Amino acid sequence: MDFLVVQELFETDTTEFADVVLPAASFAEVDGTFTNSGGLVQRVRKSVEPVHQSLADWMITARLATELGVDFGFERSSSAVFREIADRIPAYAGLRYPLLKDESTPRQVKYAIAAQRDLSSEIEAARQSVEALPDEGEKSHVTPSVGHELFKPGILISKTPQMQLLAEGNPVPETFAISPLYQITIDNDLKRAPAVA
Repeated sequence: MDFLVVQELFETDTTEFADVVLPAASFAEVDGTFTNSGGLVQRVRKSVEPVHQSLADWMITARLATELGVDFGFERSSSAVFREIADRIPAYAGLRYPLLKDESTPRQVKYAIAAQRDLSSEIEAARQSVEALPDEGEKSHVTPSVGHELFKPGILISKTPQMQLLAEGNPVPETFAISPLYQITIDNDLKRAPAVA
């Protein structure tokens, strides 16, 4: 890779390789919305001013576009960005900031069912290209369960000393919920069962 640009909140393994690091603002430093993996949209409100040169993701994108001579054609505000998303992406149709004013009541996006088409030839071509790869030893038929790895201490909090102190110094519960569907036991095993509050 000749040139790597990374937009990040903390120094990470990836930023060590970056030629340019764009300073992203944290969740507490931005206004906007957040859509989780379940399609729930929530309003996010800035509680503190961004530090140093950090900016909201959309602001970084807009500044880069301006420097490259591209005009997005709308006012620069988080509400304008969300309005543009709602106007262009069918799943967000009809959503506006006033509907999201209550942070405790997220709104569900409207997923459209994709048009069905026959993918068998594409799937077969992909399968054949994988089978054509050279065999370099024993094959593993295990799919790694990566999701819960993100919730182990160290992955997301290793750069924040205060969080490490909390992880190391506080009594550890027998399990803790990471979503309504999953909980992690003290030994970091993932239980695929309803989480208990």
